[in-house]
Amino acid sequence: MKASDWISVKGKLPKLNERVLVCQSFNDGGRFVRQANIFKIIDKIRFYNDDGFEIKYVNHWQKIVLPQNK
Repeated sequence: MKASDWISVKGKLPKLNERVLVCQSFNDGGRFVRQANIFKIIDKIRFYNDDGFEIKYVNHWQKIVLPQNK
């Protein structure tokens, strides 16, 4: 992953129901990257993990790119 692959959620959001990588940033400077799905619930866009829990503090995302078989 390159830093330029990350897209700010302030500039653009992924397509609804798309599975992406998200980066969470916390006030203490900590960051966490995980897979998430994006859904629109009651007119708000939200990211959720596979267990159905909302992922908060998401500031960037990027598409998941799988390696090509050669």
